[in-house]
Amino acid sequence: MLIENIKLALSSLAANKLRTFLTMLGIIIGIASVIAIMTVGNSQTAENERQLSMFGVNRIECYMWFTGDVDFDDMTDTEQYVPEFKKPMLEAMIGAYPEEIEAVAASSWGGSARATVEGKDAEKYYANGSLVGVNPGYFVVNSGEIGMLEGKVFTAKESEADSYSIIVSDKLVNNLFDGDLKRALGSRIDLTVSGEDADTLYTYTIVGIYRYSSFGGPMDASQEKDIWTEMYIPYKNMQAMSKNVYEKKLNYFTVSVKPGTDVISFTDELQMFLSSQLEEDSNFEIACYNNEEWIEESNRSMRQQVMTTTLIGAIALLVGGIGVMNIMTVSITERTREIGTRKALGAKNGEIRLQFITEAIILSLLGGVIGIAAGVLAGFVICRFVQQIPMVMSAKSIAGSFLVAFAVGVFFGYYPANKAAKMDPIEALRYE
Repeated sequence: MLIENIKLALSSLAANKLRTFLTMLGIIIGIASVIAIMTVGNSQTAENERQLSMFGVNRIECYMWFTGDVDFDDMTDTEQYVPEFKKPMLEAMIGAYPEEIEAVAASSWGGSARATVEGKDAEKYYANGSLVGVNPGYFVVNSGEIGMLEGKVFTAKESEADSYSIIVSDKLVNNLFDGDLKRALGSRIDLTVSGEDADTLYTYTIVGIYRYSSFGGPMDASQEKDIWTEMYIPYKNMQAMSKNVYEKKLNYFTVSVKPGTDVISFTDELQMFLSSQLEEDSNFEIACYNNEEWIEESNRSMRQQVMTTTLIGAIALLVGGIGVMNIMTVSITERTREIGTRKALGAKNGEIRLQFITEAIILSLLGGVIGIAAGVLAGFVICRFVQQIPMVMSAKSIAGSFLVAFAVGVFFGYYPANKAAKMDPIEALRYE
């Protein structure tokens, strides 16, 4: 019986191809809109999460800065108004959470510098970069971004002894040593560091080389020579070099937590612990953040946007459903004598109802299939050529679209089908 109803439905739809297509158009547009929106939304969410995760979901950023009630006009002792995580505070933190804390990264930016090699043409062999003072824990916390190619990271002894050691990128080696990593390792380079009053020249020994990576993607070859990369020197060395009192003090650090630690709850606990280490009348306050919270908040915001735009797309689907009801009502009117004949030959009300509901469902499912294909194609084009991000398809959205198309057929097809089932066969046979 079901197979016969499907055949009858297909033959009826095929007899009016243009009308059938125009009826399906609303469903096609509605389903395509929903699929495209959800595909782009899922892709953007996945890409956003991937980029934020590159900075580490197991990291906690801790800052110390002025409280809101500090009156800068009354400053008398400058040192009193310089935020600083002092060494005893950090040691107390590490001692209090040995099972949670993996490493602590301290860093200080030292401005721009130009690297050259003694005896080589400085106009041809040079490299631009930013000086960053770091401690040994910096390379543990940022191991995902800083992949060592040659040499080693700073030892604790080098970091504390104001050592003139430096870790550079492979891009710098390309510019100064023609890409020869072995020759660059252990070589001495001159750094001209820009200052407020005058430039200063320092000499460093390369102890490590890392692989340069850019979040912005590959750079144009014409810019390769002038690309800026980070040049890492010991944190103690940067403190000695800096003339800015704020840069000499540690007011920011990053903690990487061990696997299994609840980063979000530990962030709050760590903030309370560090705050408890401040003096009661301190001019400073401490705030701690983590990427996990940022990712969750960002994903939540993007999901809300996707839901809002999906509801707009669903309006087109509603219009498509009304179109199905309209065309089924017209179809029943045109086939009144056919319905009367079937009922006169013994067809029951349920069989008539099922025949026209089947026709409405097939009409909606055909529109749904075409809509899904169009939505996937639109999502691919937007992701690939407009957003330039990998496309992430959701199997749930496709399955949901089939169910929605089926539900539209049943819901909007029931009224005209029920109307056909309740026709009086005598009145139907008399219909002209």
